[in-house]
Amino acid sequence: MSGEGAAGAWPAGGKNLANFGDRLDRAARDKKSVAVVGIDPTLALMPPALAERAASGPDGLYSALSDFCLGIVLAVADLVPAVKPNLAFFEAFGLPGLSVYQSLCLAAANQGLLVIGDVKRGDIGSTAAAYAAGLLDRPRPEPDRPPGLGGRERLQRDTGALLGPHDALTLNPYLGSDSVQPFLERGCGRGQGFFVLVKTSNPSSAELQDLRLDGGGTVAERAAGLARDWGRDKIGASGLSAVGAVVGATHPAELGRFRELMPDSPFLVPGYGAQGGSAAAAAGAFRADGSGAVVNASRSVIQAWKREGRPDDWRGAARRAVQAMNRDLASALRAAGKGDWL
Repeated sequence: MSGEGAAGAWPAGGKNLANFGDRLDRAARDKKSVAVVGIDPTLALMPPALAERAASGPDGLYSALSDFCLGIVLAVADLVPAVKPNLAFFEAFGLPGLSVYQSLCLAAANQGLLVIGDVKRGDIGSTAAAYAAGLLDRPRPEPDRPPGLGGRERLQRDTGALLGPHDALTLNPYLGSDSVQPFLERGCGRGQGFFVLVKTSNPSSAELQDLRLDGGGTVAERAAGLARDWGRDKIGASGLSAVGAVVGATHPAELGRFRELMPDSPFLVPGYGAQGGSAAAAAGAFRADGSGAVVNASRSVIQAWKREGRPDDWRGAARRAVQAMNRDLASALRAAGKGDWL
C-alpha cells in the first residue's frame, strides 16, 4: 500500500498539516490495529542464514540487514499502523546500519506505515535544534515511489536529512523544555509528532522516575505534566495531541493514573511480550473509546521464528506473531469495555 493509505503520505513538499494525533488515530482505525512493530536488529535475532551472511563482511552485513528489515516490514505492513525502528541497533552496525535505517524508513513509508523513530533525543537548545534538523527534515516519499530498500547509493542521491522520514520521534525530557521545543517547533506544524519518555518499561526506571517530589507526586508524574502542557495547543480533531508519552505496559497499576494526567496525549506503550507486559495491562493506557494508544512489541515479533523453531519461515513467523498480538489486544480492550472497533 502506498500514497495516502492509512498513514497519509506527505505531499511532494514534505508538509502535511494534519495533526499527528489525528494521523495516528486514523491509521489505527484503518488497520483495525493498535499494535506497533519495533525493529531492533541484532545478529542474535536473525535467522542463521542471514546472520552468517552478515558476518561475512561489510557487503554481507548490509545485504543481510536490508533483507531482514525489509522482510519484517513487508510481512506486517497490512496488519499494523506503524513501525518503530530503534536507531541504536542500527548505529551499532556503523555506516551500513545507518544506511539500512534510512532505507527502512523509506520502505515503511512507501508501504503506508507511520514511522516512529525511537531515538530518545534530548539535549540543550542548540544541540536539540541540530538533532531536530537531522531527524525531521526529510519529507515522506512521493506517492508513486516504489517500495523497497534502495541501497547505499540512496544516501548520496536523496536530499534532506540523512535519517528518516519520521512521522514521530521519542524524546527524553530530562533536560527540560529547551531540549524539547526545537523538535516541537520544527515538526508539529508538518504533521509530525513526539512521544516523551514518562514512565519507561525497564526494571530500574523506578530509581529516578518514582522519586517523590517535595511538592507532591513523582518525577514521572512531573514529566507527564510537562508532556501534557507541551501538547495542550496541539490537539487535533480526534481529541489527541501531537505530543504524546511513553508509558510502559510493565507498570499496569500506574497506566490509569497517567491516562488521567494526560487525557489528550497519545501513548506509546512498550513492554508487551518479551518484557512481560500483557494486553490486559496495556488496556489501561487507552481512552474509554479504545483510542489514544499504540502498543509496541519488538523481540516477540522479529524473533518469533525462534519460538516456532522455523528459521526458514521467519517472515511468516513475524506475521503470525502480529496477528496473535492484534487478537490479544482487541480481546483485552473489549474485556475492558473500551471500544469495539478493533
